[in-house]
Amino acid sequence: MSESKTLIAPGLKVALVPCPALGDTTLFLRLAWRLQTAGAQVSLASASLASIREYLPGLEVVGGTPDVVALAACNDLVICAIDWQVDVPLSNVAYLAGKKLPRGFKPEQQPVSLRGREIAGAHNVICRDPKAGKSMVQWIDLYAEEILGLDLTQPVAGLQAMPAQPADAERRIAIFPTTPHTSKNFSCSGFRRLARRLVARGWLVEFVGIPAEQQMLSAAYPGYSVHAFNDLKGLVDFLRTCSVVISNDSGGGHLGSLLGLRTFTITRRRSDFTWRPGFNELNSVINPVLSFKWLGKTVWRPFIPLRRIVQALPSWKGKQA
Repeated sequence: MSESKTLIAPGLKVALVPCPALGDTTLFLRLAWRLQTAGAQVSLASASLASIREYLPGLEVVGGTPDVVALAACNDLVICAIDWQVDVPLSNVAYLAGKKLPRGFKPEQQPVSLRGREIAGAHNVICRDPKAGKSMVQWIDLYAEEILGLDLTQPVAGLQAMPAQPADAERRIAIFPTTPHTSKNFSCSGFRRLARRLVARGWLVEFVGIPAEQQMLSAAYPGYSVHAFNDLKGLVDFLRTCSVVISNDSGGGHLGSLLGLRTFTITRRRSDFTWRPGFNELNSVINPVLSFKWLGKTVWRPFIPLRRIVQALPSWKGKQA
């Protein structure tokens, strides 16, 4: 990366304000590490990330509700999820949306400057073309390179000082069976069928949800451990005891990928859909071999090829438990 294009100088103070959603938060964390590698002093305003401060050395994490105006006053640059947009005109705040900025938002009327230098394209969407086949991780890296001038050849820090993995971590699979959007969710019967087949091959299968779902999930998946965590640290620590994450299109898959785990994402969409886990090379998308419209709804769940997941995972039969 040429110096003429690089905007981020060592010692520059940059604050990031992620969207509360877990998948979006992992992308902002990726951007934070890119900035940190370039020598910036980076802070993250995130209630969820506050619980894993100890795993983020070199990054300042501010919990609670983000105060964008205060962050703008004490940082050279703020990159803020559009969810936290404020009406106050702030010349050093860049807003990012996942795929679409609000209709009334006019980037050309709110130029962003960094120490007197305008940042072209600072207000932007992460995914600029959902049909391009790039993952959101690739899109956030492209923002880092094209807009901020960061060098993508430099490795990022990643989570540090993590708990040691237990001896049975290689055998444990975490299934995230729900999302806030029921249209994304694979069927309970399908997940039960998948779990039975994996257990028969010697895997340890456990389910994960949010606290409000734990009782419902325990009833839906009898005989399996069902976990729910009150903060992100609990979830991160649990995933350290796993080697595989199976999920709908949800934050659990992105976090698992960020942690270096193998992921399988069940979705009705195309295999290269943008919002798929993309933090490592061990990510697979499992989509239906057939789908069709019936009474205004897409029928896809019966056509998910679960055998692709089962066949991709080696049998643990005969191995040391």
